[in-house]
Amino acid sequence: MPRPCRRGPNLAAALTMFGAFALGLTRPLSGQVSPPLVGRWDVMESGPGPSAGLAHLDVRVVAGTTDATVTVVRRDENGAEKVWGSSKLTRLRAEPIMVGDWIDGPVTIRLVLRGAEEGRLAAVVRVRDRQRPWSVPERVGECRLVRHEAPRGQADNAPLVTTPPARPVSERASLFVVAADGTGLRRVAGPEGFVRAAHPSWSRDGKKLAFTAFDATGREPLVRVVSAEGGETRAVASGIAPTWSRDGSRLAYVASGKADFATDWDRPGRNDERIEAVRLEGPGAGQVEVLASGLWPRWSPIDDRLAFTSRHESNWDVFARSADGMSVLRLTDDPATDTFPIWTADGRSLIFLSDRRNRWALYRVSADRRDQAERITDDHAREQRPDLAPDGKTIAYNENRPNGRIMLLDLVRGETRPLLGPSFGDRDPAWSPDGDKVAFASRR
Repeated sequence: MPRPCRRGPNLAAALTMFGAFALGLTRPLSGQVSPPLVGRWDVMESGPGPSAGLAHLDVRVVAGTTDATVTVVRRDENGAEKVWGSSKLTRLRAEPIMVGDWIDGPVTIRLVLRGAEEGRLAAVVRVRDRQRPWSVPERVGECRLVRHEAPRGQADNAPLVTTPPARPVSERASLFVVAADGTGLRRVAGPEGFVRAAHPSWSRDGKKLAFTAFDATGREPLVRVVSAEGGETRAVASGIAPTWSRDGSRLAYVASGKADFATDWDRPGRNDERIEAVRLEGPGAGQVEVLASGLWPRWSPIDDRLAFTSRHESNWDVFARSADGMSVLRLTDDPATDTFPIWTADGRSLIFLSDRRNRWALYRVSADRRDQAERITDDHAREQRPDLAPDGKTIAYNENRPNGRIMLLDLVRGETRPLLGPSFGDRDPAWSPDGDKVAFASRR
């Protein structure tokens, strides 16, 4: 949603110039350009959610100005086309992205446009409740559009900038996959439509990856899905740290319970976080439900139980939501911080990170809490963002230091080795279901 701000003459001029660059009414500073933005764009494919009913967009330049407007048309349940809303388009900060906002009854809609592959246009639709924008789950969908026609005289001078301005390397991060032996490194998703990737998660069949895609502010992250072989990404939800359900039909993730301007994802645990789940396919695709209050959800590999971290009586402990969602079992109860739960492959136990005894280490607890938590590592290192290999023998984790590496800990031999050589901010490792590959985020 739009944020109030003080606009002095310099800022107003800058915003006008940014809009002119994006519409191609002045010469772009740099970068490749796609076909003109101005004109009609027809939806060629769409994911679930609020983008599913879109038919086409019409972008026009206001006569005598550098301003542009967009009219959004969608189909109703009977297939009839109706105008959903219109909005002035503005440049989103210093990014090659155009944004429009309008109101439709009880909800506010934000349309985010950017250039996509092969001269197409990508449109993310974000729908929020007007009365309770941070307590009612936001719905997100994305579609791809192709040019239908361009107004005469405007097609040649209205390119949409698709290459983002140069950013410090420290602000960019892509999604990578590498074999467990460190060979075959390849990029799966680059920073297109986002600035920084984080928190990858494999689908159970190993064919897809979900991940967090942070924007330039870091306050409005989206959950995106991409083929494990690489290709276009698609936004499906608003939040961080996604995890796939066993059957692949849902993604659970962490959403903020605060306003965007008050959310700080660099300090999780202070944003009134809740765990939501979006349905990706089947009846109700695109619908979102709230599952629990907490952080770092992990769905069980054998059923619909969901492990997560939550604060209770000032303590951060590990909990498990039952498969039917009717009950929640508290698995740890300690004054220390217990976090980042991960399931063993058989679904009988969970491993988590804790600072018990004033020292960070990994512990194991049974999923039914019949046994007390036992310590399984005794190292001076903090095993940040751990993930357990499917065979239960190796844990991948981040070194807890600036520009740290991803390390592999052999639980049988007690030996540790780096996944790759020199680090480029490698972090957030995630094992593939077959245990042959590791996905991670990096500035490489």
